[in-house]
Amino acid sequence: MAATETFSLRERFAEMAGSLSNRLLTLTALWVTFIGLLLAYTVVLGWQLEAGSTAINRLENMKTLVYRLNVSVDRASAPTNYDIALRQFVDELRHLESGDDWQGFDLIIPKPDPSQIQDINNAWLGHILPLFTQAKESGRAVSSVKFGYFIDKMEALQKTIQKSRQSLYWQQRWIQLAVIVLAIGSLFVIMALLLRWVIRPIERLGEGIAAVTRGNLRARVDLSGVGCEFQQIGSGFNAMAERLEGLVDNLEEKVAEKTAAVEEKNRNLAQLYEFSSYLSRQHSVDEMCEGFTSRLMRFTSAGACAVFLVNAKTQCLELAAANDLPETLFARWTAEKLPIEAFHDVITGELPVKVTPETPRDVLALLRERTEVRRFKSLYLFHVRNGSKDIGIFALYYGGPTALSGQQMRLYESFGAHLGVAVDNVRLIERDQQYAVVQERTLMAQGLHDSIAQSLSFLNLQVQLLVSGLKSHDEGLVNDTVSQIKTGVQECYEDVRELLLNFRERLHKEDFSTALHTAIERFELQTKLKAEIVSRGRDPGLSDKAQLQVIFIVQEALANIRKHSQATAVRIEIDFGRDFNVTVMDNGVGINTVILAEKSKRHVGMNIMRERAEKIGATVEIGPVDAAVFPHGTAVRLSIPEARLREAH
Repeated sequence: MAATETFSLRERFAEMAGSLSNRLLTLTALWVTFIGLLLAYTVVLGWQLEAGSTAINRLENMKTLVYRLNVSVDRASAPTNYDIALRQFVDELRHLESGDDWQGFDLIIPKPDPSQIQDINNAWLGHILPLFTQAKESGRAVSSVKFGYFIDKMEALQKTIQKSRQSLYWQQRWIQLAVIVLAIGSLFVIMALLLRWVIRPIERLGEGIAAVTRGNLRARVDLSGVGCEFQQIGSGFNAMAERLEGLVDNLEEKVAEKTAAVEEKNRNLAQLYEFSSYLSRQHSVDEMCEGFTSRLMRFTSAGACAVFLVNAKTQCLELAAANDLPETLFARWTAEKLPIEAFHDVITGELPVKVTPETPRDVLALLRERTEVRRFKSLYLFHVRNGSKDIGIFALYYGGPTALSGQQMRLYESFGAHLGVAVDNVRLIERDQQYAVVQERTLMAQGLHDSIAQSLSFLNLQVQLLVSGLKSHDEGLVNDTVSQIKTGVQECYEDVRELLLNFRERLHKEDFSTALHTAIERFELQTKLKAEIVSRGRDPGLSDKAQLQVIFIVQEALANIRKHSQATAVRIEIDFGRDFNVTVMDNGVGINTVILAEKSKRHVGMNIMRERAEKIGATVEIGPVDAAVFPHGTAVRLSIPEARLREAH
């Protein structure tokens, strides 16, 4: 514990000693202390010099007072002059003896020899003062020879003090010179230290910053031995440069990674676009699967691939297309069907399946263990689906152990999703086409039954009558029957011709008005009747499907007029209002509503019109004509509501 504390104190001391601020503070303190001591010593010398000057002046004054005393002993002079001079001399002698003028400075500069002052004091008390007292009593001045030795003693003391002052004076000069030299030298020392401790480190730091600014992120600065502060700054700069270098290197790596990822995504998008573009074109299911497998081989590193589709009738997976499958494997999958039960979890699963030893045994047996070709080491199964509807699977065979990334698996799943949508759409189109064919066949059968079948039944009856007439040799019956047969055949011919014309209509090449006028012109040609057309409003632009059904309904209504109405006038009203309305009216024999209700259940033509109207969301009503138009007759009214018109658009 003690060793640890000692080591810690050492480190702290070394740190404090190496600190630039501590260095500067220490040097400043030492310099100020040294200069302060010199200045203090200079002040003391000045005080000593001043004290010496005071002592010299006092001795000069004492010599002057001695002469004044000698002059003052004359009776002619005023007695007070002598007393004043004597008192002043005694005060000066007392001050000189007491040393008040230099008291306290003997530790630096010694006092004058006390024996000299004592000699002066003894000479004054023992000889000079009695001498002046006698001269005062006699009234005659004393010869200067008698007190000249006393003056010499004071001059000797004066010389001693002067010699001390001279020594102090030179000391003071040398100290002043030393202060000047030190001041100049300290400037150079301070400049050298600042250059080493401050300026040079700042220059190195500036060079490092400039190098980093130029892009040299490997630049470092060495600020060791110049103070802890700059060392810390240098360490911080080096750490910052190192971190910046690491960040830049890492950024370059990340940019490269992102660039590679973007390029890969672009490739994936291009592949996905090519798949979707190809699958959006009209193909059969087999052609679509063949193109799908060929593109899989081009866009993936698989050694072979195959597409299996679900057959709803057989409940098996059937090989739809394959690419680069070995002949033995292709022949096996062509001849054998894969039961859906074995692949139920694979088909309905959320994620693609990699066939491994951990794969369910039934799937493994079907796809791996029974495979006679050993060049495939890895197998992936991907979904072919349309939303939640399972269409099938496709398989990718790899020659070696292959691990697909998550992005690749998602991409291949997208391929399968596009194939599933395309296959399902083709199947729906084929189903719709088959349904449309069935519908048209039904309509044709209905039309044949409603027109030709009845006519043929009538002709069959007339043929029987003809046979009876021939057997009975009834010429009138035979002629009448032949005429009836001839009329019936002509009607059958016209009905067949009308049916052929109806089924050959191509409304997509004509607008609604043109197609309607074509149908009416054909009716006028057949019946030699003039049909009046009244149109109100603006054509809403019906869809092709709606136009076709409306024209068929109008044709059926006109055909009923031709066959049954015995009309002489026909009127067709077209109202392009909020609702679309078409009314076909005639002035024929009219129709009984009771009979109409009974016939509507078995009359094929009426049912055909209603069925066609239901396809486009319209309604058909058959009833008496408006009396304001014709006094009697029949009206067929077709109406398409506004809402169905908007849906059609």
